[in-house]
Amino acid sequence: MIRRDTLSEYVRGSLWVLPTLSVAAALAAGSVLSVVSIGVHAPLAFQGTPDDARNLLIGIAGTMVTVIALMLGLTVVALQLSSTQFSPRLLRNFLRDRPTQIVLSAFVATFAYSMAGLYTVGVSGGNRTAGFPRLAMSGSIVLLFLSLGLLVFFADHLVHSIQVDAIMHVVQRNTVTVIWDGLLPGSQDAPEVPAGATAITSRRSGYVQAVHCRALLTHAARNGACLRLRPRVGEHVVAGTTLAWIRPASAGAPAPDRQRFTLQEDAAFGIRQLVDAACKALSPAVNDPYTAVQAVDHLSVIFCALAQRPLGNHVARHASGAAVIVPGRRFPNTSR
Repeated sequence: MIRRDTLSEYVRGSLWVLPTLSVAAALAAGSVLSVVSIGVHAPLAFQGTPDDARNLLIGIAGTMVTVIALMLGLTVVALQLSSTQFSPRLLRNFLRDRPTQIVLSAFVATFAYSMAGLYTVGVSGGNRTAGFPRLAMSGSIVLLFLSLGLLVFFADHLVHSIQVDAIMHVVQRNTVTVIWDGLLPGSQDAPEVPAGATAITSRRSGYVQAVHCRALLTHAARNGACLRLRPRVGEHVVAGTTLAWIRPASAGAPAPDRQRFTLQEDAAFGIRQLVDAACKALSPAVNDPYTAVQAVDHLSVIFCALAQRPLGNHVARHASGAAVIVPGRRFPNTSR
């Protein structure tokens, strides 16, 4: 489960996964269309000669290389702008931007489709031939016009996505979603570390990204133990330091807590993003009070959502007496 969540997080923030799948889909579509034989007078048939088809494919491939380079250049500029003017923590949001991944995938797929067509158009067995898949050539023209439309869409999307209002709205939306869907309810009577508990050390360094409370509680009940985690979600853990404490479960525990949440994310991450942007905006080098005011406005929405949720340590209990305690934040330390 942990590896699946890690892989899912990596895929969502990668710019190469979706384009790679689109290349495979484009090659498969080209292979299917290349075996479809239609006459020259068909409505969707390409009307040129094999030489015209090869020249068209070469032109489309060269154009798409230029367009891809332009798109990546604009993307790098947007990443640099958000990192230097707002916060380096915002790079994650741009990498996970689905429209950017879709547009890049369409461009790469068009290039791969055109380059693959050069091996079949006007050539058969190493010799020149007058026959070629006209429907596949029509498909390359359709992809070209689709790519041109997506280029215009990407330019409009990029201009709007680097605006401070849009950037902070994305942070606010993601954070509020975590608060309502991923934040585990806190408890005011969460027990502290009991005396005689055994410390469990971390095997490697890194950040705590998520806690699977239900899975931990199942293992704790199976072994008759109570588990208390030391770091909160979002905190850094050094290899060899204490990750959790474990002790035998006591008898006479209360009824099980029917917890439906299985994943806890870092709700304070979005707060830190907005705080970083506000602090940098108020620095003497930037002096941008408008950005700072926008950050405060979006922070007020997040804190209002937090005020409606019970904060603090989360305690999940089992009928056998096993328990899992997940450290949580309160208002004084939500931004740390």
